Amino acid sequence: MVSVRPSGREQRPCRAVTGPLVVTATLAALTVGLPLPGVGATPPDGDITRTEIARGDTLTPVSINTDGDATLLVQGLRLGPGANSGWHTHPGPEYSVITVGTVVLQTAAECVPVHYGPGQAVFIPAGVPHLVANEVGQDAQVVITYTLPVNAPVRGDSPDVCAK
Repeated sequence: MVSVRPSGREQRPCRAVTGPLVVTATLAALTVGLPLPGVGATPPDGDITRTEIARGDTLTPVSINTDGDATLLVQGLRLGPGANSGWHTHPGPEYSVITVGTVVLQTAAECVPVHYGPGQAVFIPAGVPHLVANEVGQDAQVVITYTLPVNAPVRGDSPDVCAK
């Protein structure tokens, strides 16, 4: 629809102006006053050393949920050649990173032995019976982190749920 102004000039309906320039200007206006990344940050000061103990990748989703107070426990595990953990469970989730050698994990969920090597991470949900073994001729080492209910034992023995 076109209307005519008293001056005799046509008056066209307004259109919303959109385009890269308008979007950029809008974003710029919205970010005025926001702190820039790193501005005002405080760098480390004094004699500080950060040591990476273990790093591993997993394709398994990881979730931490607690029903109350929790204890975070980090352990180093060494399995000599032929050693195994025996079937057991934990009252909270276990997150492990293999740092040296190879371990074989069996869980009650599948009973299929799965091999993990250095740089791989394993997540075992609370209460899942499992066994970890070293089936090769050299030591295996694992860094394990547990999230446990306060004052709960780290592990409980479990029957071999995969025995035939």
